[in-house]
Amino acid sequence: MSSTAGKISTIRTVELARGIAAMLVVVFHANASADEFGAPHWSWLSFGEHGVDFFFVLSGFIITVAHGREVGQPGVARAYLLKRAIRLLPPLWIIVLGWAALRTIMGVAVDPAMVARSVLLWPSLSPTLPTVVWTLRHEMLFYAMFLLLLVNTRVGLGAFALWGLASVGQLVLAARGQAIGGLPSFFLSTFTLDFMMGMGVGLLHGRRAFAPGFAPLLIALAALVALLVAEARFGIHRAGTMDYTSFGATWWTLLLGIAFAGILHGLVRIEPRVRVPQAGVFLGAASYTIYLLHTIVNSFTQRVAVHLPSSLKALGAGHILLIVAGTLAAMAFYLTIEKPLTRALRRRLLPRHAAATSSGTAASSRSSP
Repeated sequence: MSSTAGKISTIRTVELARGIAAMLVVVFHANASADEFGAPHWSWLSFGEHGVDFFFVLSGFIITVAHGREVGQPGVARAYLLKRAIRLLPPLWIIVLGWAALRTIMGVAVDPAMVARSVLLWPSLSPTLPTVVWTLRHEMLFYAMFLLLLVNTRVGLGAFALWGLASVGQLVLAARGQAIGGLPSFFLSTFTLDFMMGMGVGLLHGRRAFAPGFAPLLIALAALVALLVAEARFGIHRAGTMDYTSFGATWWTLLLGIAFAGILHGLVRIEPRVRVPQAGVFLGAASYTIYLLHTIVNSFTQRVAVHLPSSLKALGAGHILLIVAGTLAAMAFYLTIEKPLTRALRRRLLPRHAAATSSGTAASSRSSP
């Protein structure tokens, strides 16, 4: 039996999947903004929004793999926080502050409170700039909870148990039509269980060796397709990014999370059997910037897409233009700004052994989109 546990730091299939998930979000937003450039809106492309569900499951998996052996070691807390901050914040701050400055120059009113929420990522139900930043609030909350595990195993386990039970309680209340709303619903989000399912997959592969095989992945993909077909058939959706109480935001999110956890498990199982091209790994590495930057680029590209012939827009040319422009601009940002900046910050701020470990597990340490 071939073990995957010792190879988790270089799971190229997972890196590719992360890139695909980011691209699904790009496709979703290109389609969602179709009215802005006079193109058709295709409802069947709405499934792209679930790229964020996969990201949450993936975050739980990666943080567990990257830091699971450090649980109960408070001395690693500083390095853990620095790694998370270096990975998450510099690209975020550059994009948020740059976009706010550009909008101001263009004469568009910018709410300082929105900018502050976006760079500090405190729990809130108010909008962010750009809109996609809302998911990073959940990432920050998860990182903080995991920090408790590092500082004190018993306290951390208790906190996760209470957090999970509270989220399950919200599911029960939602089934009765009595879900808790307002800001508490953020903390009770079913996304919490996505993180925990990802942690479960990480623990499973860290403790047990699995034979390589495609069956688990195919079964999980079939389950996901069935859910997406049902979603389209019955019109099951979240009411918006700040919806944490509807059926789509509670029980349906749980079902999708289970399917994505199965897919993640399947990806690790096929790692020894497939050869992922370097381009696929690069797409995964740039996925965070793609996720953050594409909607900003879209707002400019729409002004070009609106001038395309109607016949081409009807065929999806406008969609393709937005997708390509947003992706290429983000890749350029990743290569010229994000990658060299994060590398320099790791070398400067992290202890030598921590920086070496961080670089050595680069393929598994990027927990954001």
